Amino acid sequence: MSDRPKYSIRAQLMRLSFIIVVVAIVLSLAGTLYLTLRSERESLDSNLLNSATILARVPLIRDALTGAASSDTLADFLDEATAHVSDIDLILVGDTDGILHYAPDQSDIGSHYICTAQQAILEGANPYTSNETGPMGSDHSAYAPIQDAQGNLLGFVIVGVYMRSMAQATVQTVLQFVAIGLLAVLLGSLLALRLSRQIKQSLQGYEPDAFAQRLNLREDILEALEEGILAIDREANIVFLNHAAADMLSLDQQKAIGQPLHAVYPRSTLDRVLHTGQAEYNVSMRSLKDVQVLADRLPLYDDGTLTGAVGIFRNRTEVTHLANDLTGVRHMVEAMRAYTHEFMNKLHVILGLLQIGAPDKAQQYIMDTTRTHQEAVTRIMNQIHEPSVAALLVGKTSRANELGIRLTLDQDSVLREESPWLPPNAYVTVLGNLIENAIEGLNQSLRGTKQITVSIREDESGLLLCVEDTGPGIPADLRRRLFQRGATSKGEGRGTGLSLVQEGVTTYHGTIRGESDAGVGTSFFIHFRREDLPNAEEEFNCIRS
Repeated sequence: MSDRPKYSIRAQLMRLSFIIVVVAIVLSLAGTLYLTLRSERESLDSNLLNSATILARVPLIRDALTGAASSDTLADFLDEATAHVSDIDLILVGDTDGILHYAPDQSDIGSHYICTAQQAILEGANPYTSNETGPMGSDHSAYAPIQDAQGNLLGFVIVGVYMRSMAQATVQTVLQFVAIGLLAVLLGSLLALRLSRQIKQSLQGYEPDAFAQRLNLREDILEALEEGILAIDREANIVFLNHAAADMLSLDQQKAIGQPLHAVYPRSTLDRVLHTGQAEYNVSMRSLKDVQVLADRLPLYDDGTLTGAVGIFRNRTEVTHLANDLTGVRHMVEAMRAYTHEFMNKLHVILGLLQIGAPDKAQQYIMDTTRTHQEAVTRIMNQIHEPSVAALLVGKTSRANELGIRLTLDQDSVLREESPWLPPNAYVTVLGNLIENAIEGLNQSLRGTKQITVSIREDESGLLLCVEDTGPGIPADLRRRLFQRGATSKGEGRGTGLSLVQEGVTTYHGTIRGESDAGVGTSFFIHFRREDLPNAEEEFNCIRS
């Protein structure tokens, strides 16, 4: 994972917009400033040349050079002109000998103009501009010849500006662009803020990183489901396919996404939902690998518009198996099978005794068997008044006897009919799984004593169920995850019994606890009480009393 700090989408957009605006301003400022300054320089040259040319044609200036007008009159005129023209900082008038007839500083009038930039004018050149430092420190000046009516050269006129004037113009231009840039930054920030809000709203209020994490989490959850999920868009193209669905339908998960539904799954009728807009539940179908599958098909809507459909697939065989476990059907069937098997074995013994000519022994065997069976059944029926539980115990007793295991009901056990703590099916599921696990454990054990003791204690305050065996015990590595689905040492595909027991107990607000010692046995205690649960000693004595 990167250690770089995470920024909100608002901060990212603000930063991006700022960078874009700043770069755009810098580039545009540089280009525009160059063009603007160039244009202003050309405009300045044009204004200076025009001013110098116009002044060179003023009769008063001609008269002053020929002596027809006084210097004071010329000075008054040019002082006023300089004051009223903002683009002109100074004006100089000189004759062909370089003697100044007008200058802003009167002390310079009559002195010799020592610069050389005017020589071209005196030699007959047309008006021009020059960057040569001029009179009184001017930095840029225009030069124009003064001629009389016959075209004879009388002198020259200089119109100039100082660098500070040019700098002021440049600074003014730059400030204008800076103001425009700041306004652009402000507008860009506002637009970025509005855009970030719209984007965040479209992401359901999450930042992009958080939204991506949430999306990945949801995809991981969908991938972890045992049910298969396949989603299509409005054009019946596959947009999502989890691993369970790909395995169930024998599809390549990566290659299938983005492909038309019927191109990868020709038998599918999921697109029918796109035409009807109606959900379909418990649709029986056969997958590509000839597995019976139950499917739910649901339309997908966005703001009332049908945008696609999703199919949820469940293995029918597994569903049937789980249903049988939950309802106790499997245990009842096994109990009846064991009872029937034991009955057939005894019937064969009787038949054999008759065939070998020992009717007296056959009669005695029948009486002993009947008496033993009747005693066991009678005791169970007298103590357990719930028929399904009694039938389960009778059947499990027969199955245990068949395997050489002694299953007994505690003499103090009692259960009334229509018990308020559990429905009959739940009793069958809970007790059936616990007893069956004990039978399987003892059947694989080499111990000489194989015994299972069941205790059912019920009164007005609560219900206590105990199942204890003398089996090999539960391995230590399995005890911490005893009630997790798939936790077993019996091999793949097992390990659902105890998880079903816990689910049944939890559903009806009971508690379950297991104890196991290697080489001693395993005990399970289940409570349904209105008051505080009994202590551990009471739990243990429920069986051993």
